[in-house]
Amino acid sequence: MTVTRWRWRWATRWPASWSALLSGALLLGGALPAWPTQAHAQDLGDAELRTATEQLSDGSPEERARAADLLGRRGYDHRETIVPLLRTRIREDRDWRVRASSGRALGRLAARDAVPDLVRALRDPVVDVRVVAAAAIWRLPDPAAVPALLELLRDREAAARQWAALALGVIRDRRATQPLLTLLRDPEKDVRLDAIRSLGRLRDPGAVEQLEGFVRDGDRDMDERLEAVNALSALEGPEKVDALVRLIRFDDSQIRARAAQSLGRVGDALSIPALRDRRAVERSSSVRTAIDAAIREIRDRQSGGAEGGGVPLNLPPMPE
Repeated sequence: MTVTRWRWRWATRWPASWSALLSGALLLGGALPAWPTQAHAQDLGDAELRTATEQLSDGSPEERARAADLLGRRGYDHRETIVPLLRTRIREDRDWRVRASSGRALGRLAARDAVPDLVRALRDPVVDVRVVAAAAIWRLPDPAAVPALLELLRDREAAARQWAALALGVIRDRRATQPLLTLLRDPEKDVRLDAIRSLGRLRDPGAVEQLEGFVRDGDRDMDERLEAVNALSALEGPEKVDALVRLIRFDDSQIRARAAQSLGRVGDALSIPALRDRRAVERSSSVRTAIDAAIREIRDRQSGGAEGGGVPLNLPPMPE
């Protein structure tokens, strides 16, 4: 993963249950679940709070960084006191470790009033700070961050481009559509994957043609191409269904199967004849099974059963 290049210990993998919950929330357009922290489980006592705030203001760089991290993890109930101190640190501290710890803490504390400081930090000279700021904005999506995030998509560091793409996906501002499509040619695979996922989150039908072209590109890795089918299924408008119908006739069975599964989720009764036609000539048993399931799913939905929806979009591990 790109994130393993960071100098600091930002990257950890979420439990599978959290990843599944998050993917579902993003796909369905619902609110993001609370960022998992220790803040609610182990609140700071008055003496600990006083010591940590003093260290944040007057300690050595290492002490300031540790204090910011502690306040972010365990200071949720003291946000009114803590957040202004952290905002000052992310703006003014000379040590990048303190700025990065402060940005991460502001994200953990869901400090929406700190978004202007996080936007400013997207242009920090140290990549660790830029990445943490983008991850915090991912948790606190705000259209005011879009211009700076679009700049970050052109960052020299892949981790920064990756997290800019993710943050733009949850903001869902379609000014990001074309820049994200440009990232389909990024040299880093992780960046390309998250650009694809965020395009699905934006749901802009203007992305159909280039996503379908990406799926058809045999020089791409299969997992990227399948992710692009997922993103296609999440877009708005009828054009995505037309593209998926074309893809059930594609020459690769994995693509055909994923396209059929996606049609089951987003297609309507008008998709059934195309599925049946393909079923009649399909040689792959796995694709035939996917087509049969898609037809059943569409019929169930037409009769008032299961609701439709795109194929869940996978997400990478988040900063701890």
